[in-house]
Amino acid sequence: MTHGALLALMVLIACTSGCASSIHQRPHVDGVLYPEPSANAITFWGHACAYIDVGGFGIVTDPVFMQRWVVVRHRLIPIPPPEAYDQTQLILISHAHHDHLDPKTLARFSPNAVILAPVPAARYLSRHGIRAHVMSPGSEYRIPGGSVTAVAANHPGGRNAVKPSADGRAVGYVIRTSTVTIYYSGDTKYFPGFATVGAQYRPDIVLLNVNRHLHSTDALLAIADLGAPVVIPAHYGAYSGPSVRLEPRWRGELVQALGSTIVPLEVGESMRIPGPRSGVAPAPASVEDTSKCILR
Repeated sequence: MTHGALLALMVLIACTSGCASSIHQRPHVDGVLYPEPSANAITFWGHACAYIDVGGFGIVTDPVFMQRWVVVRHRLIPIPPPEAYDQTQLILISHAHHDHLDPKTLARFSPNAVILAPVPAARYLSRHGIRAHVMSPGSEYRIPGGSVTAVAANHPGGRNAVKPSADGRAVGYVIRTSTVTIYYSGDTKYFPGFATVGAQYRPDIVLLNVNRHLHSTDALLAIADLGAPVVIPAHYGAYSGPSVRLEPRWRGELVQALGSTIVPLEVGESMRIPGPRSGVAPAPASVEDTSKCILR
């Protein structure tokens, strides 16, 4: 879809929004704050953090439970209780910015939980005595019945947001099992990598960091490129500041014409992972672990 067509679609939606009072119905959603993890579900924990259960295997994205980061941002919701995350087996770190990586938060998890992180984040963690498997675009890590693959992102990867790291950038992750493919974007601007993920992995569900990173036409372009049936917006709801609320357009029928269903989740809400769509290629039965372990 061209930029012009997408802009026309946005104008049409803006002109008709006054007549549309419904939003996409959330399939199989619970509203309890930090419920115990349920099998085959995605639970939103605020900002970029979600608990993903695939066949009983627990994965957490970018957990940050600190009360404040960079002084001016304070937490607006309770920290998850240990029973909400004590079954976590894998932690996905997209980059080293304060709102995505916190060593004290990671120390709350079981020492048996494996951490995957790009080079700048892994090096930062190593200085805190935390072991991480280094992931670069194309690296794969095996999980029961599938794999997790790092993919490129258009975002700085280092701790200092003002002075970008010279040794790597942020990454996203593709989780593949025999029944579902889930793409977590991490922070990224619009770039050709979305089309690559859409063509190579055909994700069923996308967890897409929006607010401050993807706006207006860029968000529509990303969703069109990815072609996923379900898109869950993320990057809101936990900390004060510009990202505290999800932009209202994500709660409307913004991309219905693009063939995707938007599922905005409140903190603590869960969406059950649907079954495989026709033609989805299953994860390979055997995947070489191409991650590396780093600890100084």
